[in-house]
Amino acid sequence: MALTIPDHLSAIRSYIEKRYKTDETFRDIYNDYLAYLDAHRFWSHNSTDVAPVRRREYAELVSELEAELIQMLKRGPDEAS
Repeated sequence: MALTIPDHLSAIRSYIEKRYKTDETFRDIYNDYLAYLDAHRFWSHNSTDVAPVRRREYAELVSELEAELIQMLKRGPDEAS
């Protein structure tokens, strides 16, 4: 199974893949990130009354986790969180 990497992160694909394989914490956060990204996509194509609220909630979660993942990559695997 290939790891899903959003297009806007493709420039750092190799860093994500390496860290995903070797760092359990990074892997857990990345899996949450992908789940929230899927949920955001779902709510972005939903027309129910609650969709705008859910879309904003998931957009915020995606943004927060993406920022955390980028910071983890910048710090390196041996630096404390």
